[in-house]
Amino acid sequence: MKTWVYSWIVYPILFTIAWFLSFFHRKTRKTLSLRSWKEHLSLRFNAGQPIEYWIHVASQGELEYAIPILEELGRREKKVIVTYYSISAKDAVEKLPTQYTSVSMVVPLPHDGLGLMKEFVSLCRKQGVKNLLLMKYELWPGLLWECNAAGVQVFLVNAVKPSWFHQRLLHKLSGVLTGYDFEFDQSWHRSVKVVGDTRVERAVDRAAKSKSVLENYFSAEFIYKTQNSNTLILASMWPEDERVVFKALEEYKSTQVPLLVFWVPHEIDEGQFKKADERFKQMHFCTTTLRDQNVKISEIDWTQKNAILVMKKGILAELFNLGWFAFVGGGFGKKGVHSVWEPALAGCSVTCGPNTRGSPESRELIANQILKSVQNSEELLVWLQNRYTEVFDRKHKIPIDFIISKHHKASKRIIDYCEDFTFESGGSVDNNT
Repeated sequence: MKTWVYSWIVYPILFTIAWFLSFFHRKTRKTLSLRSWKEHLSLRFNAGQPIEYWIHVASQGELEYAIPILEELGRREKKVIVTYYSISAKDAVEKLPTQYTSVSMVVPLPHDGLGLMKEFVSLCRKQGVKNLLLMKYELWPGLLWECNAAGVQVFLVNAVKPSWFHQRLLHKLSGVLTGYDFEFDQSWHRSVKVVGDTRVERAVDRAAKSKSVLENYFSAEFIYKTQNSNTLILASMWPEDERVVFKALEEYKSTQVPLLVFWVPHEIDEGQFKKADERFKQMHFCTTTLRDQNVKISEIDWTQKNAILVMKKGILAELFNLGWFAFVGGGFGKKGVHSVWEPALAGCSVTCGPNTRGSPESRELIANQILKSVQNSEELLVWLQNRYTEVFDRKHKIPIDFIISKHHKASKRIIDYCEDFTFESGGSVDNNT
């Protein structure tokens, strides 16, 4: 009865409210439309090797955590269905079947009620799905109830501290796998295991391959000069971050080598781009734009302050390998700072805003003096001045190897756990819905 009330009364009310609000938010409107049932009919006609695993990601950011797991499943010749929630993940997720042998199909996650989730889970189970891996925090009541009823084991992977509401749903999980011993209270669930953060695996892999990616956009000479210049990466920028950063940059005066800045927005938005371009020019920066259709950037006026505005998705992790210093956005907004692993593992000195909620990696890096959190533009200015007057040896400036070792092979430990759990339990789950 509880499941029926949620599916046919509570969820429709919530959906109606969300649909009304979506008229004021284009991204939300497109995400709601994306999850219509017609998108999932391909499941009825799938043939071939059975699909044992189902991985769900909320958005493109969570997909980065899932990729090492997809690679591990590929090594074991296991097939996967990948679902996603946000429209921002659509392009990246739909490319997965051509990039990873483990991915059998990708579809948007259907609406959590109106009987749609029940039918979707039933179709997945008929395909052979035994295990569902949810990335970080993505807990939906209908999804959990239907998986429990259908006999699908559900694991929360790379788990972060849950909200009060999500804590009420944790008992429906077969296991909780986290990257940090301080992040998840053992009392919240009967089976919590620290296995490492798969984002570290992903960041290390991308750093190792960054040279070939960067050479698609920059000449070899430009890359060399950039890596040996005062280069600042402004990553995943939101307007809230820009208000602080631009104020600090306006007051900052370089005393040695002219400054080169890479500006990378969190989302590709022409309005935000135009405002940033105008602001840089007001500060007497020479601006260059990197877009999909652009030819390689081979030269800039190195005697001037320069800003390269990156209107291209998917290369931020590689860009960090050009910088000595990085500011990661999100920390001056409500959602919190974005991933700081990529710049840290690339050898950058890293800073961010004060909101590190939901980012356990930030706390680990702050504790090890690799990341500095600043409260305002004045503190950011001091950080810039201190960093730019220091001379760094890029190979030795950040003692991070010991941190990497803690997370090495996290994806292998995750799949080992799921396989052992399924074997020991005989596929049974808590069906107390």
